[in-house]
Amino acid sequence: MNKINQLKNVRTRNAFMLIEALTVIFIFSLITVTFYSVYSVGLRYIQDAKNRLGALAVANERMEIVRNLKYDNIGTVGGTISGNIPQDQDISENTKHYHIHTQVSYVDDPFDGIGYADTAWFEDFKKVIIIVSWTGAQGTEEVELISRFVPPGKEVPHVGDGILSINIFSDQPGGTGISGARVQIANPDTGINTYEETDVTGNVTFMGSTVRDSIQKYQIIVTKSGYETVATMPPYPETPYEPIDVHASVVTGTINVKNIVQNELVNLRISSVDYLDQPISGVNFHLVGGRKLGTDMLTLPPTLVYNFNEDGVTDSDGEKLFSAISPGDYIFSLIDATLSDYEIIDTDPDTPFSLMSADETLDFEVKLASKTATALLVTVINGDGELVPGATVSLTNALGYDQQLATTSEGKAFFPVSADPFLAGEYSLKITAEGFSDSESVVTISENVLTSETKTLTALPI
Repeated sequence: MNKINQLKNVRTRNAFMLIEALTVIFIFSLITVTFYSVYSVGLRYIQDAKNRLGALAVANERMEIVRNLKYDNIGTVGGTISGNIPQDQDISENTKHYHIHTQVSYVDDPFDGIGYADTAWFEDFKKVIIIVSWTGAQGTEEVELISRFVPPGKEVPHVGDGILSINIFSDQPGGTGISGARVQIANPDTGINTYEETDVTGNVTFMGSTVRDSIQKYQIIVTKSGYETVATMPPYPETPYEPIDVHASVVTGTINVKNIVQNELVNLRISSVDYLDQPISGVNFHLVGGRKLGTDMLTLPPTLVYNFNEDGVTDSDGEKLFSAISPGDYIFSLIDATLSDYEIIDTDPDTPFSLMSADETLDFEVKLASKTATALLVTVINGDGELVPGATVSLTNALGYDQQLATTSEGKAFFPVSADPFLAGEYSLKITAEGFSDSESVVTISENVLTSETKTLTALPI
């Protein structure tokens, strides 16, 4: 008995020793992981500070070079003010790679008047912005230095210099000027190829020796995260359609203004269901719309050209999601691969539909009927061939079937209306609508065939 108790005590001590060992290992691991995390964060902050100090040193060095130039020589290659300073340059400093972007632009100081009220000239002084960027732990980071350079003596107008003022704004609900949009401008005839960001009002103004007389040659590309990319196009026939956003023009001696709409990107979900709201997968469709680019005048009638023109197919859940597309009007249609199997009963919202809000995803539902279903699709039109929504369609037979529906905005009514068996045979069809004579007829519905009937209503005399 004593030996058994001794054995139990040994096992108990061993168990406690194992638990103690596991506890010590857990505490040691926790301390090690915590220390390593703190150490790693500390190293990252030290490295970030080192990179930022290096970027500041690079920016100060470049600004000192600019400060030692004559006023007339302060300009960039391809910028609005022509000069020998590279607009973009990549360098290495202490094994770290930096990108330097230099902007030189004129500023119209309100002290002596704005625009042509400026008795001296628009180009009161030069503003130099040096941006040094690098890849850090949190992605792309940057530092920025800004300095002003005043001309010596009296301001003198630069004959031949032009002004191009570009306004970027949104026409979405509640839209206003878009600040912080990158506006790139290029014209091979004048040698300009530069970019600047819009101010709080959505404006950016280019002035200088490379902004000279040129008709519809200044290409403008506008980009901003979360917004559509907008690019101007050359006029027809260089562009195969009449573009809405044509390249800008500059005439010296006047302020040339270009207005461009840029909207936030939106999301759209396409859902395909049957008349019982059950999802249908593998539905092939075509979607066109979004931003209007121009008008194709070679078609009869002329057709609009959009920036979105794609085919799609619904997944196993009967859905297809389009993320980050341009807002605007969209047109939905089935393509041949699905048209041979299905007929559209209804869409919600109606097509074409407007997609403007960037706050939420718009759900577009298309309701389909199989062409091999025992069913009836009635389309109601008037004498001019126009669809008649809201008409009452009644369907009855001798076996007691009695259902009625109101036509959709597309003038359609679909039977059956439930999962109950819908039998082939003869049915009485009656259609009534305010302002029209009643229509009565007999329709024959075949087994496993979608029967389509188009009924024309006669307007009552006024």
